[in-house]
Amino acid sequence: MWNPDLYSDTLYFAAAAHEGQFVPGKTYSYVVHLVDVCMETMRAAIMEELEDPNLAMQCALLHDTLEDTAVTYEILLDRFGRDVANGVRALSKKPDVQHTRKALEEYLRELASQKREVRIVKLADRIVNLREPPAHWDTEKRKEYLEESRLILKFLKKTSPLLESRLNDKIYAYKRYIQE
Repeated sequence: MWNPDLYSDTLYFAAAAHEGQFVPGKTYSYVVHLVDVCMETMRAAIMEELEDPNLAMQCALLHDTLEDTAVTYEILLDRFGRDVANGVRALSKKPDVQHTRKALEEYLRELASQKREVRIVKLADRIVNLREPPAHWDTEKRKEYLEESRLILKFLKKTSPLLESRLNDKIYAYKRYIQE
């Protein structure tokens, strides 16, 4: 089981880091996204008996801090230790990843070499993100996102049977948002 004090400390840190941010296209706090990703992650941690559920939980709550806030790797390292800081860094996309398939595949190869706890967070994050896309996304952007989701599933195979099945179901369901 994970440490509830560590959960609270990590959640409050993440909430402060993301203060004023909202889920894109929604009116609620970005913290909702972080908690959703953590919920998916911890369900897998319990059902699949992860070796380090605290690492999975902390990476889930902090997974977007390097990408979307002023928090630096050094701050994470000092506050949460090397495993968490390295996990969050591995989950953080470099700016060019969203622009080329080659860069995306390189990012996913690097991610596939990380601890299982970290890889599970990526699957959980994509599961949560495959809800209704932002209204401003055109059909092409939605298709690209769907293809990226398939690549994540391909590169992170054998990480978590539970989350792989859920992600596969979400990918199938997401097709309804693509108009031909």
